[in-house]
Amino acid sequence: MTRRVRGPRAVLEEWGVGEFRVIDKPAIQEITLGASILATGGGGDPEIGLLWTYKVLDEGKEILMVDPMQIPDEIQTASPACLGAAIVLTEKPPSHTVLNLAMRKLEAYLERPIQATIPIECGGVNSPVAYAAAGEFGIPVIDVDGMNRAFPELQMTSWVTHGVHASPTVSVDDRHNVTVIDAGDDDVLAETLARRAAMAYGGISWVATYPLMGSDVKRTSILGSQSIAWAIGRAVLRARREHLDPVAELLRSLETERGVRGYRVFRGKIVDIRRDFGSETNKGFTLGSIVMEGIDRDRGRSATLDFQNEWLNLRIDGEVRCLPPDLIAILDSETGEPIRTDIMKYGYRGTIVLIPAHERMRTPKGIEMFGPRHFGYDLDYVPVEGLNENREGA
Repeated sequence: MTRRVRGPRAVLEEWGVGEFRVIDKPAIQEITLGASILATGGGGDPEIGLLWTYKVLDEGKEILMVDPMQIPDEIQTASPACLGAAIVLTEKPPSHTVLNLAMRKLEAYLERPIQATIPIECGGVNSPVAYAAAGEFGIPVIDVDGMNRAFPELQMTSWVTHGVHASPTVSVDDRHNVTVIDAGDDDVLAETLARRAAMAYGGISWVATYPLMGSDVKRTSILGSQSIAWAIGRAVLRARREHLDPVAELLRSLETERGVRGYRVFRGKIVDIRRDFGSETNKGFTLGSIVMEGIDRDRGRSATLDFQNEWLNLRIDGEVRCLPPDLIAILDSETGEPIRTDIMKYGYRGTIVLIPAHERMRTPKGIEMFGPRHFGYDLDYVPVEGLNENREGA
């Protein structure tokens, strides 16, 4: 299939959409930082996606973001993304041609053009690459994603829990090997096959996945998720410039943008790490736990966090304070920069912040698919609000 690049303005004009947001370098920097914070310790190195997006903009290509409720029901969308071990991604970043190839192969399999990109998650890599791919293809990016956080497995999205599917997914490596995965409505099988392809490729792959129609994007996505990330990133960067408390500014942004309360629950330093980097046994996931020793007002207290690429579970002095799908972020207390599971070290100091998951992630099906029991915890899900309201440190 030969693609004719017309540019996102021409696409939006054809749809009759006159309102959009222009994504320039400051905007994508803010969005990427906000997405990295919402990525709950995962999401990979944001510089990889950010630099690619800068390159697209430097080439004079335009990136436009559109409100999901303005898109036509019949358009074809898809999500370009990275899948695999974050540590491998850092060591083996791709050429932009790899993800473009995945998108073209998905179009060929669908026998129709992809008319907009949808970020799969709020992640340091996977948020900006959706913008870069939109710029490369001359199409808009839609203000949605499938999580409003990052999760380790392909099927852990609001899309699946609301009845749409990851198949077909096209997986590509840096040598341009291509795997087409079509598992129908079995999204766990699609994840298994995509994960095995990534491991066969050397631990990392680039995918074009979740080919949703416009009507499904509206019905099943986390609407406005990119705007949420943008507002958070903008607030934290402003705090740096004006020497404000970045955690306080982040929490204020959440209340303004989402109308939810986040919780600042612990400040400490990492004193113990157990971590396995993306082995075959672990299917490429970075697994483990850390212990943080309290400092300042939390001196004498201890926090333990488990992770599978992303932070999953928080206990403070042995008491559970957060469970999936709610969000855990460890932020540098001075800059608001997130501390990722793949780069953390002994002695790192940070503030633990907890954020309620979006309501579309808290459905009964969502709790079944990515709640605490899916990750092996013998615990019923309790919303983060119930675990932290009127608690010391919250």
